Amino acid sequence: ATALGKSVLRELDDEARKDYLSRHHLADLTPRTITSAPELLRQLDASPVAPAVTDLEEYALGTVCVAVPVYSGDILGSLGVSLPADRLPRLEQVRERLLPTADRVTRGLSLTM
Repeated sequence: ATALGKSVLRELDDEARKDYLSRHHLADLTPRTITSAPELLRQLDASPVAPAVTDLEEYALGTVCVAVPVYSGDILGSLGVSLPADRLPRLEQVRERLLPTADRVTRGLSLTM
């Protein structure tokens, strides 16, 4: 349900996604939470803001989030920002700033290996 988790899931290959989803129940946290694995995967693959993903009150009512992947070699993580839902119009601006920040984080992590 979180943008951070969805960001990591989006970057996994099909086999790793299926493995994860077979071991973790998609809990119904809010009325907006996606609880169907096929629907979740469809939305991740069709994300219009990829590689960013969003959480639009799916984890907590009143909160929206955007997250992007970061890497350290083969290790995958994500970087995200949460906002009150009444600031949803700013989410695109946050995403635009988050993408280059994630690139810098990934480069920085790669240099430390």
